[in-house]
Amino acid sequence: MKCPVCDSESYEILKTKGKNTKEILLKCNECGNTYRETVVIPKMVECRVIISKFEESLKKTIKIYPDEVLEVGEVLVVDGEEAEITSLENVRGGRVSKSPVSELVTIWATSLSGPARVGISIDNHGWILSKKVEVDRDFQFNVGDVVKMGKAVFRIKSMKTITSKIRKGGATADQIKRIYGRPADGKDKFKYDLSSKIVEVVEEEQVP
Repeated sequence: MKCPVCDSESYEILKTKGKNTKEILLKCNECGNTYRETVVIPKMVECRVIISKFEESLKKTIKIYPDEVLEVGEVLVVDGEEAEITSLENVRGGRVSKSPVSELVTIWATSLSGPARVGISIDNHGWILSKKVEVDRDFQFNVGDVVKMGKAVFRIKSMKTITSKIRKGGATADQIKRIYGRPADGKDKFKYDLSSKIVEVVEEEQVP
C-alpha cells in the first residue's frame, strides 16, 4: 500500500474497522501523510482432506483461504495433528502436485502423528512370514541389517519406500512401505530386536 503523495511503502497503521472488508487508516513514515485504504479479505472455505493413518483413511475438513496455494510435501495441521500432503485432486478430476485451494476438491495426506507402521516380509525358502511393526518415524533401517523379530532372525535384503525399491543404503521408517528379508546365518548377531514392536501378524503363506 503506497503513499499517494510520495509512493513510499513504509507506513504505520493508525486504525482499522470492518471484518471481511477492512477500512484502514495509515500514516506514511516518510512524509507524514495520512491516507485510507480498503482491503477485501477473502472468506475461508472448507476443503475435504483424506488422511491415511496405517490402514485407515480418515475423512476430515480444513478451513483455508481460497487464494492460498498448496503443494505436495507441505504439512497441514488438521484437528490439531500434522499431516503431510501426498496428492491434490482438482476440480477437473486430475491429480496435481501444486494447486490453489479454489481449484481443489480433495487434499490427500498421510498422518505424521504417532509411530510409523512398517510391513516386513521374510522369505524362508518359499514360505513368506509377514508381520507389521510400529517404530519411531525417524528409526533408520539399512539393507544388510540383521534383525530379530519374535523367533525369526533375518537379514534385510531390500526395501520398498514411498518412491522406489532400494537394494542398498537405508531409509527412515516414515519413508518405508515394506522391508524384505531372508533368514540370517546362525552365526550372525542381530543389530536390533523388533519383537516388542510387532502389532499385527499375518499367517505364513507359501509362494506359488
